[in-house]
Amino acid sequence: MIKSFYIDNFKSLVDFSLPPEPQQLTKFTCLIGLNGAGKSTLLQAFDFVGQLMTGQTKEWLALRDWKKAELTSKLLKKQLITFRVVLELPNVGQVDWAGLFNVNLLRCTSEVVKIGGGTTVLKLSDGQLYLPERRQGSIDFAYQGSVLSQLKLHEHHHESLIALKKFMQSLKSLEMLSPHLMRQSSKSADDVGRGGEKLSAFLAQFKGEQNAHLLEKLHEFYPHVNEWDIKSLRYGWKKLLVREDYLDSSRRPLETDARHINDGMLRILTLLAQTQTEHKFLLFDEIENGINPELIGKLVSTLISIEQQVVVTTHSPMILNYLPDEVAKESVILLYRDSRGATKARRFFDLPVPSKKLSSLGPGEVFVDTYLEDVVRDLCQEGAQQ
Repeated sequence: MIKSFYIDNFKSLVDFSLPPEPQQLTKFTCLIGLNGAGKSTLLQAFDFVGQLMTGQTKEWLALRDWKKAELTSKLLKKQLITFRVVLELPNVGQVDWAGLFNVNLLRCTSEVVKIGGGTTVLKLSDGQLYLPERRQGSIDFAYQGSVLSQLKLHEHHHESLIALKKFMQSLKSLEMLSPHLMRQSSKSADDVGRGGEKLSAFLAQFKGEQNAHLLEKLHEFYPHVNEWDIKSLRYGWKKLLVREDYLDSSRRPLETDARHINDGMLRILTLLAQTQTEHKFLLFDEIENGINPELIGKLVSTLISIEQQVVVTTHSPMILNYLPDEVAKESVILLYRDSRGATKARRFFDLPVPSKKLSSLGPGEVFVDTYLEDVVRDLCQEGAQQ
């Protein structure tokens, strides 16, 4: 899992750390804040760093309809994005990956990967690549993003590099989920897109136990759901159907085409499907959108209990109200803009006023009872005095 994340010069994220040092990121993190505080930007930053390992930075920008110049902060006048990710990986231990990404070149011009007590297992600097087994040499191949995206790693390379690359490639961002896209028929998909497109083709791959487990989880949210099915159309296209049983058993199950399935069910089905994948780190924006309040508790419980590490954003106090107090203390992060306009982070329940209120109110009630504009103003004044 990711223990800490640092990035500088990515949109509003200037000298930004998550979580606030010296703490570590928990398995479930909930981001709150005023509109424009940088919540979606932070999810995009995670996705950006994950995409460095795929070697498809140019394609990633095109999918978002962004220009490369839009990646950097308007508060700074430089073309380098600095990042650092500290991870704890199974059978490997702590891995520290840091680098400089050149926006004009769309690649990292400097990278360092360290393990354990600081042993360097990869270093890229001034066009020279150092690996313990090959010493140092010039790079004789083209690449986008991280040099690791194109470097063929074999068993003779350090296992930490293989684990790091695999983990970062498994990061999945769904911060652009769109019911319109989820309803569309699709074909040839190993996964859903960032907006939920190709959902039907992705679900068509679910078989046996995986399929049964997904249906079981969906049934917890929608007891009337009998099954979901994928109908094959011409030329390999797939269409999603949902069948529901009601009390009158003499009637055939009601079959609903994806074009007419409610937004909440589509979102929940997509989220639950991701829990059945090999993705290790999931990002969801405004997790409560389109979902009935009565289902929010089940959704929060699911996200807290799954194996993957999860980061969500929310504007809803209901999300916080379903978090146990101890989980809320560790996981709820307030994002805000400082006096310069840069995004900063603080653990919400470490702040004096919310911390005091939590002794007598639930986390969501504290959220409702706290005027965030006042909290942000006080934080900005505090920062100006330091």
